[in-house]
Amino acid sequence: MDSKIGLIIQIAGVSLITLLTLFLRRSLKVVALKHWTHAWLFLSFALFCLRLAFSYEDYSTQLFSFYFLTEYIFGFLLVAGCRSLGENGDLPIRQEILLLPFIVIAFSLPFVAVDFNLVFNLHSLILSGFFTVAFVELWRTKIGTFGWKVMLVALGLLIVDFVQYFAVFTLRQFYDFPSDYLMFNSIVDLVLQILLGFGMVIILLELVLSDAKIANEKLRKAHEKLEELAHIDPLTTALNRHAFHGYLKRHGSQGDKASGSVGFFDIDNLKVINDMYGHAVGDIAIRSVVRAIREIIRGEDLIFRWGGDEFFVIMVGLDADVAYERVTRMEALLTNVRIEGVNHPLTIGVSHAFENFEDISRLEATIEAADAKMYRQKQMRKTGVKPQFMPSLPPEPTQAVQR
Repeated sequence: MDSKIGLIIQIAGVSLITLLTLFLRRSLKVVALKHWTHAWLFLSFALFCLRLAFSYEDYSTQLFSFYFLTEYIFGFLLVAGCRSLGENGDLPIRQEILLLPFIVIAFSLPFVAVDFNLVFNLHSLILSGFFTVAFVELWRTKIGTFGWKVMLVALGLLIVDFVQYFAVFTLRQFYDFPSDYLMFNSIVDLVLQILLGFGMVIILLELVLSDAKIANEKLRKAHEKLEELAHIDPLTTALNRHAFHGYLKRHGSQGDKASGSVGFFDIDNLKVINDMYGHAVGDIAIRSVVRAIREIIRGEDLIFRWGGDEFFVIMVGLDADVAYERVTRMEALLTNVRIEGVNHPLTIGVSHAFENFEDISRLEATIEAADAKMYRQKQMRKTGVKPQFMPSLPPEPTQAVQR
């Protein structure tokens, strides 16, 4: 194959890779892609200059200089792209100074020898050095993906390819070397460059996919957090009405036949606490009640805040009589409670009632029955029993509290 035809085919192939990276840059914001896109642009220009140099001998010196220079820039940007994969950082200006020696070499080589073949061995050695550094930088990233492996293979083959160019063109200066050996060198270069470009595209898509997975995982966790916040009462961290209806819907759709009991609780004289000591103390009293309820229920039982001072507990597999026996412990926990901002202990009264349920579908009716039972008991206590909340000292002025 004529070397000029092979070079034209190589130019066409590299130009297609360049167009592909340019299109990818419109949607992928990766630093490595920016370096590699510029690298392919310079390589396309380098091959174009080489093709013109073979056709216009009067300008061959200048064109060969541009060919050498743009190929070195290609190698430099290839290395920069591989390095940025690990840290996704741009190229520091101080590293761009490293190009200065290669600029000098590029404009000096055409004057070393009139014949291009006599300096191509040195040029091949320099390019193999760029490919070697790119291989090392890529290896250090330890990405380990399929595209990463393809790029390593392509860079390894390009190192071998240009080292053999160095050896062949050096030997040609001293021995007659068969010209057929280099007949398809442009096609071989193109195949390896396509393999390198393919690896670049794959590794970039893998990075984007990885970033998308990380972003989706963050969104999933944020969604779970929002779901949790939507189901949690912020004051007491008990479950709220929304969580209860979700519980009914979830277990109702599963056809659960669980039985157990419901305990309904209502704080006595909460308005008195708020009026005497302020709503901040009232909030602390509410939290104290929730903590006391948690102390008397099992770990698997669910506590819901039904209203301002009303709570109920779902206790699957626990009889109402057994649950009722735990209440005396709760009353002890709410006797002589120390609250910051109040200089004497308070006893917080809680009315309560328990009802059994035989099926999840009857849960709402059971809660209503427990609520009604609790209300009746509360009314009876108001008429015939001394209220459980009795401050031992005269009321204090309302004051701010901290918790």
